[in-house]
Amino acid sequence: RSRMLKLCKAYPVVLNFHLNAKGGHHDIRRKDPAFDELVHAEFKAELRDIFSDGSHEEDYERICKVKKSGGNTPIEMLTLMRETIAGCLYDNVDPFLVRAMDWECERLCGVFGASERVLRTALPTGFTRHTSRLMFLWANLLPFALYPAMGPLGTLPASVVGAYSLLGIEDIGVQLEEPFDILPLRQYSDGMFDAIGQVERNYKDFKPSSMVSDGSTWATQKPGA
Repeated sequence: RSRMLKLCKAYPVVLNFHLNAKGGHHDIRRKDPAFDELVHAEFKAELRDIFSDGSHEEDYERICKVKKSGGNTPIEMLTLMRETIAGCLYDNVDPFLVRAMDWECERLCGVFGASERVLRTALPTGFTRHTSRLMFLWANLLPFALYPAMGPLGTLPASVVGAYSLLGIEDIGVQLEEPFDILPLRQYSDGMFDAIGQVERNYKDFKPSSMVSDGSTWATQKPGA
């Protein structure tokens, strides 16, 4: 249980660094010669906060090694989760619960696959260049179309507002091509970390002794029941 909880807390951190080269640390500059080393140091520091009790160090080292070598860290995390779930079969964990955990792991894998497709499937540069040139040409020709109707006083502000609005839409489209650079992934990661911690605390407060099945329904027995 302890190992799976740590992996669940580490997964959003690993996914954040995979989808965003800086991992949300915008003070790190890409032009810095030590960019990779700085990002890797932040990655290790955030994982160390999760693996701070000294247990499951092999998982920590394994994840950091994959990150350092440029491998796919979310896939490695899912592999570790599957290994943990498979080990539950030898720890007298009910097969129903094992299958439920495996199903949730499959869902995580599906979500990661969708994120990977968004990250790796960028629009062809020809589309962006053509759109940018067309917008630039339209903005330059707009004053000539407005002048006969609005005169010299109205043409300038109307042209500025029209060009600003249209070019702003084009800029938004460029940003949507790489949504992981503008989405608040760090806030999502922190929210998931807090939620998992709350689930852990609730479990410790309740502490069910066993899960009993009568063949059709499941019931929870409290200690002493």
